Amino acid sequence: MSSSKIYAVDDIETTLLKSNPPSLLIICLGRVTTSGWSNGELSQYVYLTPPADGIQEFDFTATRPVAGSIVLPVLRPIRAEAVLDGIDLANYWGPGLPLRGVRVFAVSNSKTVSFDATSKMHNLATGQGVAAGPSRTMDAMPAPSFETDIKPLFRKKDINAMKAVAGWRLDVYEDVKANIEGIGGEIRAGSMPCDGPWPQSDIDLFDKWIKGGMQA
Repeated sequence: MSSSKIYAVDDIETTLLKSNPPSLLIICLGRVTTSGWSNGELSQYVYLTPPADGIQEFDFTATRPVAGSIVLPVLRPIRAEAVLDGIDLANYWGPGLPLRGVRVFAVSNSKTVSFDATSKMHNLATGQGVAAGPSRTMDAMPAPSFETDIKPLFRKKDINAMKAVAGWRLDVYEDVKANIEGIGGEIRAGSMPCDGPWPQSDIDLFDKWIKGGMQA
């Protein structure tokens, strides 16, 4: 059995564990495109030099279904977690070089949770905080854009189906914007796509994009 990147990352949650020295727990939720996937893992990138943005990156991988096995072509949730043991947030990459966030990659997208000046993780690293609650992806993300955040939510078969039924495309910004009320209604009702509803995190992202002015 081989491991591959999963289809999509949906959410990242980070918590600083009360150990001495502290450890960072990373929990990631995502989706695969068929049944039969298992053993979700976060594969940590190793760097020769610290990344310029100070963000630790991971690939979200899982074990693919056994070749020849019967699988269902439906979106399924999958979970993975990793623990960075004994870390110093303020000096993670070296003296004076803090950990500034976590980024996770899948086939169709990536998600980033940033430990910026307003986050609890930043406060802990600088000695301004005393307790760590989860840092969630949605709160850390900038205003979503169609090209980066919304377009990857629509699979190729969703795009082809809409083109065949309605004559317009889900991967074209102008088409989605012109039909936003119908698309939003179907997504929130769980009737689009037809093989299973979007996870709530994707619906929240879609609504956040609308409220943010539907940036291209």
